[in-house]
Amino acid sequence: QIHKKYIVNPIKSGMVIIDQNRAHQRVLYEQFLTNMTVHQASSQQLLFPLNLFFSKSEMKLILELQLSLVNTGFVFDASSEDHLVITGLPANVTESEVSSVLEQLLSDLSDGIPDSSFSQNDSIAKSMAKSLAVKTGAYLTEKEQENLVNGLFACKDPNVSPFQKPTFITMRVEDIDKKFTL
Repeated sequence: QIHKKYIVNPIKSGMVIIDQNRAHQRVLYEQFLTNMTVHQASSQQLLFPLNLFFSKSEMKLILELQLSLVNTGFVFDASSEDHLVITGLPANVTESEVSSVLEQLLSDLSDGIPDSSFSQNDSIAKSMAKSLAVKTGAYLTEKEQENLVNGLFACKDPNVSPFQKPTFITMRVEDIDKKFTL
């Protein structure tokens, strides 16, 4: 790991340099999309339900998104005009992240929910991946780095983040050799 931002890995032709934040976004994005389409997201039950308060317009938006959120692993109990009771979370979301994930989602989608469920699910998956991905500056253990690299290259489209930014670059040995011949 370099500067708590990139993961460098040797490959036959040279080395690959991976942006840990973008790579993790890609991995999470594909997981969320798969969970939403297959409807088999794993959920962790909370010992104590979470009560989150929102404005009426935010609650309206959350209720419109409820089925998609359930498909990512959220479990809702009762809700009223101004608050939501959450009894279960997606497996990769911690209790302390819930409100920031939902606030980010509301912020990302406040311009209106796409009509088709595919683009709605896509927007939700992108927003959740963005807020849950490991941040630049986060230290990763060797095992976490290895899991991230393996997870990235197991993705359908490992080359770009959900926002179409490159997740990794490769440097061939020849390119490195040229740097030393100057």
